[in-house]
Amino acid sequence: MAEEEKNKCESGAPKWMTTFSDLMSLLLCFFVLLLSFSEMDVAKFKEVAGSLRNAFGVQREEVVFEIPKGLDIVSREFETRFTVEELLERLKSAVKLELIKGQIQIESLEDRVVLRLNNQLVFPPGSATLTPQAKRILDSLGDVFKLFDGEIIVAGHTDNTPPRGGRYRSNWELSAARAVAVVEYLLKKGYVLPEQVAAVGYGPSRPLYPNDTPQHRAANRRVEIILLQKKNPLLKYRETFSGKTGQEIIPRGVK
Repeated sequence: MAEEEKNKCESGAPKWMTTFSDLMSLLLCFFVLLLSFSEMDVAKFKEVAGSLRNAFGVQREEVVFEIPKGLDIVSREFETRFTVEELLERLKSAVKLELIKGQIQIESLEDRVVLRLNNQLVFPPGSATLTPQAKRILDSLGDVFKLFDGEIIVAGHTDNTPPRGGRYRSNWELSAARAVAVVEYLLKKGYVLPEQVAAVGYGPSRPLYPNDTPQHRAANRRVEIILLQKKNPLLKYRETFSGKTGQEIIPRGVK
């Protein structure tokens, strides 16, 4: 009888289950907290998803006469073609603080994205020398420019007040010099290709507001970086300029 009472199991769950349940509850709360703090990069997710789709050969609207071949889905050396929405998300993420302060404005159109940089942020008054803060912003944007396969136009704008003294005789010279300064910095850092970028000086010809108040004149003094989508991928231009593809020689006598 004593032997039966000794071997009799106690009813209910073992005592160690209480500690184990507490531990599992804490771990669950910990991972839920981590998930709530996480942020998803929408543009990067779409980029990776697009590479996987192209690698597996699905959802292609083209007629093929050969068996589709798999590509390397681990390597990210693929042709990047951003949509305007994806490009907009990446640019906003790169200059989030400046957007909040109102120092940079971003406008998206059907086939382009326009970044407007406040002139006081980029250049000292009457100068075409980039400020340290402007270089830091261009460095942040440079990672996006590297992946963009379209055309990039840098446009300088001024108000209608003629420059007084200094090395620039007119607003046209000043706006062109500022656009060139931005382009040269992007080229120096390797963020863009020479055949991909252009510098334009508009002077006071394209104001955002009438030049009737100091606030409006300050808004008109700006640098715009315009990213244009292209139908032909930049890969073709890279092959042409690197000498990988042949070019027809212009016959003599043809002008």
